[in-house]
Amino acid sequence: MTGEIYTMNSFRVVDAETKGEVTITRDTQYNNINASKVLIEEEVTARLYGTVTEKVILKKGSRLYLHGAILGEIENEGGELYLFK
Repeated sequence: MTGEIYTMNSFRVVDAETKGEVTITRDTQYNNINASKVLIEEEVTARLYGTVTEKVILKKGSRLYLHGAILGEIENEGGELYLFK
């Protein structure tokens, strides 16, 4: 399903390579992310597989499960961050 977007349970799943600035407004899994900036809105859960090069912003109640790396800043406004190698 390369390049497709589909729903798995309540998660939106994005298989396409994702670049640039990304704002996540609903529970989503990105399987191939190489973003410069990621903003995760309040009460949203995100699973990212890849790299964020500049900045991650976690809003209140958000959750980020990152399987990869953050090469820049983390701005945590009340979220949870889980890092995996």
